[in-house]
Amino acid sequence: MARKATPWYWEARGEWCVIIRGKRQRLGPDKEEAERRFHELMAERPKQQPVSRAAGLTVASLLDKFLDWCEKHCAARTFLDHRRRIQNFLDAAPEAARFPAEKLKPFHVTEWIDRHPTWGPTFRRMHIISVQRPYNWAVRLGYIETNPIRGIDKPPCKRREQVVTPDQWLTIRDHYAEGDPFRDLLEFVWETGCRPQEARAIEPRHVCLDRLCVLFPPDEAKGKKNWRIIRLTKRAAEILRRRIRDRREGKAFLNANGKPWTAWAVNCRFCRLKKHTGVKHFAYALRHGFATRKLVEGNDHLTVAELLGHSDGTMLARVYQHLSQNDEHLRKALGGA
Repeated sequence: MARKATPWYWEARGEWCVIIRGKRQRLGPDKEEAERRFHELMAERPKQQPVSRAAGLTVASLLDKFLDWCEKHCAARTFLDHRRRIQNFLDAAPEAARFPAEKLKPFHVTEWIDRHPTWGPTFRRMHIISVQRPYNWAVRLGYIETNPIRGIDKPPCKRREQVVTPDQWLTIRDHYAEGDPFRDLLEFVWETGCRPQEARAIEPRHVCLDRLCVLFPPDEAKGKKNWRIIRLTKRAAEILRRRIRDRREGKAFLNANGKPWTAWAVNCRFCRLKKHTGVKHFAYALRHGFATRKLVEGNDHLTVAELLGHSDGTMLARVYQHLSQNDEHLRKALGGA
């Protein structure tokens, strides 16, 4: 049975005290005043402990809250990528999905990743991030106090160094008939050096054929700060003119079914192309090839960076180092060797 609270005189302090609900209360030196204060304290209702926002929040509901937020505040592709990876995790670990949000453990994530030995390091890294990021977001918003999976080691990103050479490009291009939807998309990237996702996003309203360029306003451009200008060669302009003929809306580049190209559909086509070429290419390697080609032709790196849509030459120097693989170009640069 709990001991009843009773005031007592603390001689060392020269005052009356009492312990109520585990906390010492100092009542003062006067006995009558101490009695009055004691009865006031006993009559007070105990303060309710704050209810944690994590109470009743499961792993699945936390991830759902993040996806709701992501859909409203992030780019559509970012939301769809996170949703796909998160759904994969929930399908693979249904028991963990029902745990209280703060009870998720790192091994739940690592065991899920290890069930997919064919995933490359970058693919594994992105899947881990798609589960960690909702937890970081939940901590910032106060849904939970700490992130229980913050310390998971992620594989480093593997930089894609592949470059499509001019000879390889001819093999890729000639595998498809003139006017083939996939050939048009790839040839446009090869001719302009634009990002593959930029080519897939082009609509008639972006195209200025009289100025031989494609214009993305800042809110649609990468970085959301400046206009993105894609300069067009005559061949690229010819492809665009044919693709948007008599159309005022929708995507410029559509597949054979009249649907916009997706990143997954493009990758699927490259997987099929591998059976013909023996090499697994990817769309960004065409952009890498453009950068290398223009540098070998003697264009300065700032000009090439501008064509690629970079704000300065730093990215070109750090990422597009493919000239080191071009022996012929380096021998010419060496001169008399």
